Amino acid sequence: MTTASNDGLLAPSDIADLAGVSRAAVSNWRKRMSDFPSPVAGTVNKPLFAATDIQAWMRANPDKVKSKSAASAREDAWETRLWGASNLLRGRLAVDGYGEIFVQIAVDVIEGVPSQPRDGLAPDEIRSIRSAIESIPRDQLPDAIDALLERTSRALGKSSGEVGFVGSRVSTLLASLAAETEHGGVLYDPACGVGVALLEAVKAGARPSRIVGDDINDAALRTATGRAKLRGVNFEGTLADVLANDPHPTLYADVIIAEPPFGVRIDAVTSMLDERLRFGIPPRNAADTFWIQHVVARLAPDGVGYVVTPHGPLFRSGAESEIRRNLLAADKVRAIVGLPGRMLPHTAIPLALWVLGDAPSDSRSAGTVLLIDASAVDDAERRASGWLADESTLEGVPHGRFPVEVLVKGGLDLSPARWVAIDEVDGAAVVAEFYQAQQDLLTASDELAAAARRSAVPRLPTGSQVVTIAKLTEAGAVEVSPARPVKETGAVGLEERHVDAGMVRTGVLPYVKKLSGDAAPPGMMTEPGDILLTTIDKVRAVVDETGGLIPVGGVTRLRVDRNALDPHFVADVLTGDWNLRFSAGTAIRRIPVRSIEIPLLPLETQRRLHEAIAVVNRTRDLAAKASEAARTLTKTMLTAARHGIDLSVNNEGLTR
Repeated sequence: MTTASNDGLLAPSDIADLAGVSRAAVSNWRKRMSDFPSPVAGTVNKPLFAATDIQAWMRANPDKVKSKSAASAREDAWETRLWGASNLLRGRLAVDGYGEIFVQIAVDVIEGVPSQPRDGLAPDEIRSIRSAIESIPRDQLPDAIDALLERTSRALGKSSGEVGFVGSRVSTLLASLAAETEHGGVLYDPACGVGVALLEAVKAGARPSRIVGDDINDAALRTATGRAKLRGVNFEGTLADVLANDPHPTLYADVIIAEPPFGVRIDAVTSMLDERLRFGIPPRNAADTFWIQHVVARLAPDGVGYVVTPHGPLFRSGAESEIRRNLLAADKVRAIVGLPGRMLPHTAIPLALWVLGDAPSDSRSAGTVLLIDASAVDDAERRASGWLADESTLEGVPHGRFPVEVLVKGGLDLSPARWVAIDEVDGAAVVAEFYQAQQDLLTASDELAAAARRSAVPRLPTGSQVVTIAKLTEAGAVEVSPARPVKETGAVGLEERHVDAGMVRTGVLPYVKKLSGDAAPPGMMTEPGDILLTTIDKVRAVVDETGGLIPVGGVTRLRVDRNALDPHFVADVLTGDWNLRFSAGTAIRRIPVRSIEIPLLPLETQRRLHEAIAVVNRTRDLAAKASEAARTLTKTMLTAARHGIDLSVNNEGLTR
């Protein structure tokens, strides 16, 4: 068996990232490619491969790897060595220790000092890690190390949330807010973890005179310090339990950003004596409002604080409600932003951004709070700074500025959705929608009744013969042509003519103009009257009325002898439920086309049956339109009742 070289080991997920393909593609390579390298370490369920073996295989199989630029290829080579070196530690060290090791050795490299022995690491393993790091250009090193930290953070999941996720949406949010503030002054994070938000803020353009960070985790703080050195940033880190004792009682920061850990318990005896808690004593089982008060206590007179918490502190009763009351009375809450889901990769808990501090001296916003419901805004982390700087940019985002006394009388619930979820309603538009729906319902009902009266089943013969598509093919009555890959068709540049399974399922085919000359690949274009079908899960079929299309993917083309078979009838009966019994497969079930059965009827009967089915289908579509119009009527009447809109206007023009 091949042994791992100094380039280290790669997991299947690493291989997928390097090749630019999915994890499933790597799994297929392992199963189907006889020359794919064998694992050299790991387990059956979590195999590890020698990086050199994988690189050699990729060079020998370039068609399997997505093409990349030269710069991207060089970057992949560095990543391969880093990931390979980290995989050498699998099973030897806890994953949460990888980051500190790689950061410290990277600092050793840039400072030109030897890397010291570490518990659990053999000298040759330290040399392998250092060699991998030394291969990375100096200007690329910080981002390369961060990429490794991001991978380990995602591997750790929830437990990594205590020290910060590299690459999380919350860190992007806090960094963009800090970067938008004026240069100079003090930037402070009282729960900095590995320094994610602080250093991302600098990368985004923040230029504070001091950067201060605290954390209770010494390994996280060492990692933050090392990451700052890699980026040439002066960072003042303090190991401290901020909730137990204020590590900076004389610090007054211009900007404070904080993503404190959720659900932390506090010492009630200690908190009662803490001068920071002048707005109220938080409950012992939830420190969220302690962090908020710590941020307020450490702000400079014109400073601004940004704290991300779960939604609970916005609405919970008891001590937290009283703290909100006192914060509002002191005019310390500038804004609350309700954030979209998945702001952190390890939790789906909805989060909110608190914007804290006195209102700017030149602002007319004193005594009010801006509430923004950004729960439906996908890129809220990048837009929030613009919203807070200029409220005119909030168009289309539910928001409102509310006087403090209104919020107090409203129960002290600061959840944005509680106040701004109901958008302004255009009364005229509601009235117009109501009467349009009423007209649609009348029209659809009339047409539905007429269609129902027209529906009639033709006389059908008893004991009709049933045959398979295979038998019809043998008899020359049907020609079956499965779609072929685009590369084989020579239809490159004719993508607008492609018909895939999704189009067949909806019954909507693209409209195309007729090609002239020999521009079309011979034998690949459909002709008018061809049947296109897909058989995944069940049969769906549609007749191509105009031709000139190219079936691709899982679409099969049938061409019938029109002297014996009507294509519209065949498309109808292909979908009969009796063919479901032929469905086969495990993950994806398909019905073999050649096994499909259809009844043989006289040609004229086929046509009459299709006409009857078309009328019934039209009736079904009209019923759906009537149902949708009825739903719209219900919705508009309820909206009118909620917003006091008068629907009893002149309804002339509504005709049956």
